[in-house]
Amino acid sequence: MRRILQLIFLMLFLTLLALSAWPYLPLPPELFLQASPLLAGFSSLAGRTFSILLLPSLVILATALIAGRAFCAWICPLGTLFDLFGRRKPSAGRIRNRAPKYLILCALLAAAAAGVNYTGLLDPVALLTRIFAFLAWPLVMLVVNLGLDGLRPAAEHYRWLSLAYAHAEQPVFIGAWLSAAIVLSLLIVNRFAHRFWCRSLCPLGALLGIVARRSFIQRRVSRACTACGVCVTPCPLQAIPADNPQATRASECSLCGTCAAVCPQNAVSYGPQKHVNVSAQTRMSKRVFIAAAGAGLAAAALENLSPRGALRASGLLRPPGALPENEFLQRCVRCGACMNVCPTNTLQPLMLEQGLEGLWTPRLVPRRAGCDQTCCLCGSVCPTDALRELSLDEKKHAKIGTASIDKDRCLVWARDRLCLICDEQCPYNAIVFQWKDGFRRPFVIEHKCNGCGFCEEQCPVAGESAIIVSSQGEIRLPSGSYVDAARERRLEFRADPGDDDFFLQPEAEALPKDLSAKGR
Repeated sequence: MRRILQLIFLMLFLTLLALSAWPYLPLPPELFLQASPLLAGFSSLAGRTFSILLLPSLVILATALIAGRAFCAWICPLGTLFDLFGRRKPSAGRIRNRAPKYLILCALLAAAAAGVNYTGLLDPVALLTRIFAFLAWPLVMLVVNLGLDGLRPAAEHYRWLSLAYAHAEQPVFIGAWLSAAIVLSLLIVNRFAHRFWCRSLCPLGALLGIVARRSFIQRRVSRACTACGVCVTPCPLQAIPADNPQATRASECSLCGTCAAVCPQNAVSYGPQKHVNVSAQTRMSKRVFIAAAGAGLAAAALENLSPRGALRASGLLRPPGALPENEFLQRCVRCGACMNVCPTNTLQPLMLEQGLEGLWTPRLVPRRAGCDQTCCLCGSVCPTDALRELSLDEKKHAKIGTASIDKDRCLVWARDRLCLICDEQCPYNAIVFQWKDGFRRPFVIEHKCNGCGFCEEQCPVAGESAIIVSSQGEIRLPSGSYVDAARERRLEFRADPGDDDFFLQPEAEALPKDLSAKGR
């Protein structure tokens, strides 16, 4: 029964992620992320706010009060993955330290209290969402495209044109190797020490374990128990003390039923338990907890003391609707859901360019692709409102940045070549031409550019584009209307009418040269 429910929740998790862009999903695609009390509580603490979208996390906390860490054994998709790829006869292995996860939780709590949110780096739901977005889904699309390539000759022969020209968009992500290394490491360790992550490292498991110490339903052992110890080794979370198999560490027990299945006397059952064997719980000195909290505060202090605002790279573009940078970093849980749903794959994970706090946060890379102006999916799947959910009109006015031309690389400016590509690609007619030195040169009208990046994507110059979008002039609001903010700044984002209605006047006495001759 447990394995069936595990598979159902895992398939639900994967389905919601795979169909994130589908507008008719009966459940929000970010449901599992919103259900994590660790993400909800610590991102709210770091941002000094709480979103109503995170209410599902309270349900999981209530579940822990009733049935302890049942979430870990019955619902958690990462735990299910460990069970599927573990040994047939799982063993806890020689690694038996349960303390680290509590120290990690303490450090994350201290950092969040100081306004720095590292939670998404280690939360199991965010971790698995990232692995799916950066690794699993691209591999699925690769297999699909290889299959289509294999069928293409037959489709062309039988004139199945729709199949002959079918192609799935292939997403690729910066730093996918890091996600691959993490998942392989976890699975390899899991083969030797089953559920090592859940038992020793998972901060969500530690949080649920603290609540579970007074849970209503617990493991019960009848008088038929002979203390044979058969149940000790198979227990995936080491909730049964080896020296006293009749006792239970309630903070570790996930009610998985493994001990009941192997008990030769059928002495194990689950039900209401009034008394908890507190002496069997994990105990650590106050000094250890103080040291862990100090480590979290130190990490937060290093981030807060670094001049990240002043030294932020001008090329670091956040998605439209992103909160102001400090609030964005406090809310973002690095889950990768926005990057997974991006149809143009322009959203890429930031690595360590802005320090540990920026790791895996989304950035817009226009050289790879422009930001589709008919799409506003990234904000709709963000579980913590780090990206605001915007209408298309609001998204159009959520200025990402401003394009500028590098005259030393531009074909027109540097080589007197004829090129109109950036102007043709701009959806708002923000690039116009003026006669300069006898040639028709491109200029960017800054109050018409919303930073979508299509000009940078399509620039024919090899390597770095000759027209680059920087964060200059970006609009990032914690609340309020982007349309009103753009109007106050006298910005104009109107659809390109198809002709240069903003053609600048030529210089006095300047005569155009033969562009066709010079462009050869």
